[in-house]
Amino acid sequence: MLFEPPIDELAKLAGCRYAVAIIVGARAKDLENKIPTLLNGSANLAIDYAANELFRGEVVGVQSK
Repeated sequence: MLFEPPIDELAKLAGCRYAVAIIVGARAKDLENKIPTLLNGSANLAIDYAANELFRGEVVGVQSK
């Protein structure tokens, strides 16, 4: 379960909790497919890593107008 960074902080960055789920899930899948050595086979680590990237501003979602 994701505790750090807090979901409320991620929601502020992404716009809403749904956007957090989409952005973090897509990035985690991308990490698992493209950089498996970074994750060492742990699925939870992919989610944690992607959430931290969002928190640090290294990955962003695309917002439509």
